[in-house]
Amino acid sequence: MILACPNCSARFLVPDDAVGTRGRAVRCGRCGHVWHAPPAPGAARPAAQPEVREPPATAEPAAPPSRRPVEDDSDPPPHDPHEPREDEPAVRVQLPVLHRERRRWPARIAWVSVAAIAVVLAAAAWHYRVEVATNWPDAEPLYKAIDADALPPGLGLRLTIEESVNTVRDGRRVLSITGRIENVTAHGRRVPGLRGILFDENEHELQRWTVAFPATDLAPDRKAEFKTELLDPSEDAVRISIVFDEPG
Repeated sequence: MILACPNCSARFLVPDDAVGTRGRAVRCGRCGHVWHAPPAPGAARPAAQPEVREPPATAEPAAPPSRRPVEDDSDPPPHDPHEPREDEPAVRVQLPVLHRERRRWPARIAWVSVAAIAVVLAAAAWHYRVEVATNWPDAEPLYKAIDADALPPGLGLRLTIEESVNTVRDGRRVLSITGRIENVTAHGRRVPGLRGILFDENEHELQRWTVAFPATDLAPDRKAEFKTELLDPSEDAVRISIVFDEPG
């Protein structure tokens, strides 16, 4: 059976026979309140003793008064083992608290939500890593620590080809290219190596060469020009590309 403390509403699970057939004084295991707990519903009441009728007594002369009290050898009436005797103090049953199982779903949902948000932020930080590293240079070492190829060479630098001219010098064809590199960030940037590439109409690479640049670093909002020449360029070349290229 389940008992509820009338003082703090704590609930207790106890055997049906713990309070007897007439109830018992019990003590709350949480607040210490004492109350009389009724018996369990349907608990068997003690069976009534059949009335024993004694045969009519015959008239006998009255016995003379005795100086010693007559001892009563008759058996005592049956006693309910769960009821306290009159000569014994009432026993108060100390009830354990019936703990309720805590619901963990709200905490689990919160952790799942936090993990999902962290995954989304990490994915966005990786997808927009160029923009993040350009605006916050302190993040650039973190990206490089995760992956050496996470950021493209020349991050924060703008490269432009200004002019390309084919000429003949000493009987040899010469391709002359002039260009410019500009630092578009508010922080100083290191200028990596430069490489020129010629492609045919099918975007197949035909020739590649190293392009010299006059500076290794550019201050914020600064720019510098470069010029390169290629002897005997391929006659099948239709496109020129100058790219940042880390050495090695």
